[in-house]
Amino acid sequence: MKGMGKYFIGLLPPPALETSLHQVKVDLKAHFQVKYALQSPAHLTLKMPFRYKEAKEQELVIRFTSLLEDQPSFTLQLKGIGQFGRRNIHHQLAPSSPLLELQTKLRGFCKRYLHLVEELSDRNYQPHMTLAYKDLKQSHFEEVLAFVKKNAVQADFLVDRAYLLKNVEGRWKVVAPLIFGNRAEIPQPTSKSEIL
Repeated sequence: MKGMGKYFIGLLPPPALETSLHQVKVDLKAHFQVKYALQSPAHLTLKMPFRYKEAKEQELVIRFTSLLEDQPSFTLQLKGIGQFGRRNIHHQLAPSSPLLELQTKLRGFCKRYLHLVEELSDRNYQPHMTLAYKDLKQSHFEEVLAFVKKNAVQADFLVDRAYLLKNVEGRWKVVAPLIFGNRAEIPQPTSKSEIL
């Protein structure tokens, strides 16, 4: 559709952890020609991809930033390797109430204020960080799974922002960070003359 961009909201790990997770995907490409997961940075999806008017992209950033102005930071823990059938291999996350509450808040906001369709995966949320899917051949599944388990990353990381990402020429790029508790960063007038 003309003038429509494809977006999603996700959490990104800190740079050092992202580098480790990216390296696992690079190794999967080198050993098994599994490369589709390299089209996006290591991430945890909060809101599944959706289409929105590109002309209103900045408004989208403002709306999400406003929604998250009272969101407290929290910690997540990567914990082992999981799979969805024989088509997806991913890092699992330890159960996290703050994460589930955040996803529920975003889901409700997107449905109510942006009039986005609620996907089945939005309602049946299973947080994970994908390492291999789509081009993962069933004949190599067990071998890839064993490789990923051997190279799994164990880590805790602080979450203090979400990100709006956009599909640009087949790759997901960060549009803007959506910083939690962003109210403190809004400049306040310092004198009466600035208010007028």
